[in-house]
Amino acid sequence: MGNIKNDYLKIGNELADVKLEVFVNASCPACAKLYQTAKDIIEEYIQKDQLQLIVKLWDKPRKTLLHGTRIHLSVDYSSPEETLRIIGSLLETQSEWKPLPDQELENLLTDKYQLEERPENTDISLAITQEAFEREVKYLPTLFINNELQMLSPDYDQETIKSLFENALESKIN
Repeated sequence: MGNIKNDYLKIGNELADVKLEVFVNASCPACAKLYQTAKDIIEEYIQKDQLQLIVKLWDKPRKTLLHGTRIHLSVDYSSPEETLRIIGSLLETQSEWKPLPDQELENLLTDKYQLEERPENTDISLAITQEAFEREVKYLPTLFINNELQMLSPDYDQETIKSLFENALESKIN
């Protein structure tokens, strides 16, 4: 499968048969839906050492995603598990903080999550944006399983997500 680029935020076994790369933005409602739908299933496969999750925080240039960019520029990429926990919390509470003015969001990030903007994250943001361009990522969320683009229908559910992983595991066996 080759090396996975921009794998700063990854959890799970390096030798797992399934590598799930997900391009997300913390402000994206569809990303919040994916998180809510898939979090328990992803955790189950990670616990079985069958899945490695690689999250790519994409600062897609859209006005409605600017709060996500502020969040992404503040996370600690050197602590992936904690950062993914925070991103999960923010996705779960997105409807509460997304309408906040910039200063109130900044206060929330500082007070609740101890996050402040990190200059080094700009280079990571640019690298992920370049990768999104190279891989022709157009939408959020975008999933790649074992380097193959996975398109989700609008009505996907937990069974759909589970089937994607099971199919990927099956193809590794055969």
